[in-house]
Amino acid sequence: MGRTYTDKDLCAALSDIFVDNWVNFEYIASVAKHFPVEYVHLMLCRYVAPSCYCNLLSPVPSVWTAFDADKLWEHIDILRNKEQSVFGKFKRDICTLYFKNRLKQEWQELMRFL
Repeated sequence: MGRTYTDKDLCAALSDIFVDNWVNFEYIASVAKHFPVEYVHLMLCRYVAPSCYCNLLSPVPSVWTAFDADKLWEHIDILRNKEQSVFGKFKRDICTLYFKNRLKQEWQELMRFL
């Protein structure tokens, strides 16, 4: 029987897109293939990107190889709690739209392996 993957596993794999190093899309796809494609895209744009994107904006990124899965999951939990308010939902939706557009190239590359 195979391993059961959780949302935390999916988010940790997707966070590899934001490291300051070569991105292993095959590895990300090996985890993401256990979830519906629409769900993977939603998790990437709604939770993982807002949590990790600042690493790409930094002239000297703090994360080169991998994000800490536990810390990432804690940050995603904070985002989920914030989206309970009307303003939080609005902000979430705006950020999601932005990241869907901004990450088109990365998403297309990932889709090659799914």
